[in-house]
Amino acid sequence: MIDLHTHILPGVDDGAADLDMALAMGRSAWEAGITAIAVTPHFYEIPSWSRVKQKVKELQTEFARAQIGVELVPGAELLMDLDLLEMKKEEIPTYGDAGRYCLVELPALQIPLYAEQVLFAVQTKNITPIIAHPERYAAVVSDPNLVLTWIEQGCLVQMNSGSILGRFGPAIQHTAKILLRQGMVQVVASDGHGSDRRRLNLGEAFDALAALLGPIKARDLVETNPRRILDGDFELKEEPLEYRRKRRFFFSRFA
Repeated sequence: MIDLHTHILPGVDDGAADLDMALAMGRSAWEAGITAIAVTPHFYEIPSWSRVKQKVKELQTEFARAQIGVELVPGAELLMDLDLLEMKKEEIPTYGDAGRYCLVELPALQIPLYAEQVLFAVQTKNITPIIAHPERYAAVVSDPNLVLTWIEQGCLVQMNSGSILGRFGPAIQHTAKILLRQGMVQVVASDGHGSDRRRLNLGEAFDALAALLGPIKARDLVETNPRRILDGDFELKEEPLEYRRKRRFFFSRFA
């Protein structure tokens, strides 16, 4: 399995507090069958792509010393902001050597009016935005089809493993299942922040995904699709479907 969203880089954001915690996260991931981890710190905490890559290289050295056989891939979680309009292509953190995909987080409570403009600006640089954990956004909980509009615009979608496991509450878990059933999710990742709470639990989520979608689609979400993203050659296999709420009919007892 490949985890494309983690906060395992020690001492830079609200993720791993120190090297010991980062190594513990990596060791548990390795034991759970994860072979590659994208290191995606909040970019506003360490706003230098070259510095992020250097720190990931240093952490990979520590992994080797600790005999943790996990490949670390540099990346970052970009906050949806107008500053993205001004960033040059080489300044935008992307996944892997191909440099064709980046992870973008939107505000949790409200979708910015300029979201479409910013996403389009990133795409004009030949970079595809991957929307991070949309199932946790209040606007998507109210209207899951917002995710469909982002996919139609050319974006991809990453869901948190904790969402499908119910770690963020029933409303978010329900929304996660809707998005998965409608084919609106291309990647599931842990968004792991530590070795205990919010850990790298992709292996646990695989069983839940397989029960909901079947083992082949579950494997696509945690292995096949992430690998293609890292290689720079991902393509949608099938078009996502619009979500239509079930209508409820109420009849008068006098009818």
